[in-house]
Amino acid sequence: MNSKELTLSAIRNIPEKIPFNPFIMHLAAILNNIDYCKEYVRKPEVLTKCQIKCANFFGIDHVNVSTDAYREANAWGVEIDFSSHTPMPKKGSELDWREFESIDAPNLMECDRIIERVKAVEILYNEIGSSQCIIGWIEAPFAAIISIFGMMNVFKINNKKWNEIIKSLIKRVVPVQLEFAKLQIEAGADIIGAGDSAVSQIGPWRYKEACLEYTQKLFKEIEKKVPVLYHTCGDNSRVDKEGNDMLKLLASSGASILDIDYQVDLGVAKTKIGNKICIRGNTNTSLLGKIDYSPEKIVKLISNTIELGKPGGRYMYAAGCEWVWEPRDIAIRNLSIAKSICEKIGYY
Repeated sequence: MNSKELTLSAIRNIPEKIPFNPFIMHLAAILNNIDYCKEYVRKPEVLTKCQIKCANFFGIDHVNVSTDAYREANAWGVEIDFSSHTPMPKKGSELDWREFESIDAPNLMECDRIIERVKAVEILYNEIGSSQCIIGWIEAPFAAIISIFGMMNVFKINNKKWNEIIKSLIKRVVPVQLEFAKLQIEAGADIIGAGDSAVSQIGPWRYKEACLEYTQKLFKEIEKKVPVLYHTCGDNSRVDKEGNDMLKLLASSGASILDIDYQVDLGVAKTKIGNKICIRGNTNTSLLGKIDYSPEKIVKLISNTIELGKPGGRYMYAAGCEWVWEPRDIAIRNLSIAKSICEKIGYY
């Protein structure tokens, strides 16, 4: 069973062993002495070379084309600043949500950043598509809204009409997101990742009322072709006074895989939703980069993650979010430890 087969087998069943699928972006560039913003995120040939080399060296069971949250936003007209450690919107270039209906939907094939990501998937498919699982990437609907209009602007929307307004904005962006996903599927993606970086900030009721319907519709259409990996950041374990359970709502999105961040108790997540969806996660990223956190503590930390995620299958190993990349030597050491532990205790 190769890496591609192993990763896909964990989605529905107990796999031969736990797939080793840490989410790598910056570290892949650093290991190849590549400037992240100037080269990695802007040159598909560079990104793919770095991903393949990193996956082969550490024995990672997938490669991915995620780089930042602003490719779709850029297609809608948001300008991108590449001067920092990761791409960000240029100050003041976010769109005004009140004028969104008057803006034409973008032609994705006229946006360089969209074409770059599709090209990266195509290169990966041509080079390793038969053996390695290729994860394409879009933003989840709420994350797309945040990227296009700016987080603070979104949270300042009239509280009484917030759900209604957000739902209408999401309804407009979802067809473009689906088109972006289909372009990557046609290029060779085996899975489409959908990042929801700020969803933990709105809570279960707002998520259910404003985001869930069109998230489900988007994922249902993508799942007709390939599985969806729903990447969620932050503490998504809240249950509100009405009984709305964020973990259960996320699991009802229609995605095949749910990425959970380290703030969520993995044991609780497995109990609540582990028989409904494949879980990926969730070693504490804030500890993986600590210089004074000893190898012995890292072994215990990662072993505990695997032991919590393993029962019953439908589990892939990863950190809570992107694997740390600084300090570089600590990041490399801890990723190597994680692979060794996964090989030691990850078999069923």
